[in-house]
Amino acid sequence: MRAAGLGVNYTSVVSIGAVSGLRSMSGPAIVSKAVRGHRIDLRGTPLAWLGSGSALRTSALLAVGELIADKLPSTPDRLNPASLIIRALSGALCGYAISRRESSNSEKWGSALVGATAALAASLAGSSFRRKTKLPKMAAALAEDAVAMATGAAAIAAIG
Repeated sequence: MRAAGLGVNYTSVVSIGAVSGLRSMSGPAIVSKAVRGHRIDLRGTPLAWLGSGSALRTSALLAVGELIADKLPSTPDRLNPASLIIRALSGALCGYAISRRESSNSEKWGSALVGATAALAASLAGSSFRRKTKLPKMAAALAEDAVAMATGAAAIAAIG
């Protein structure tokens, strides 16, 4: 959904922000793949580096590492302050990146704020799900992975 007269797809911004809240490195990896595949155009923007091969490889490696580490009992709580800051920054980066290149600066920064807010909300929702679900811990973690990946794919597909 785009607000009247605006070029930003806020549904996609909220979705990619939520992905970053569930899996902090998956949002940037998904965005980097979309930039590399020319689905998102960041040429001439401060985030053009997301389309580089090294950004894609690094973000994908970090995302896979996080998917694995998330299942380990020694992994810190996602609600600790450092984790929340990383998730919010990831959501902001992704929100800014998927706002249209021709969007105004205020729209881009608004998208960053929306992405960060969605990341924080999804972090809380994911934590609540993990605490309250009757699923075994591994099944809950895998379900959350599936939601994050499907939401990321839908966010990128919805970009017009």
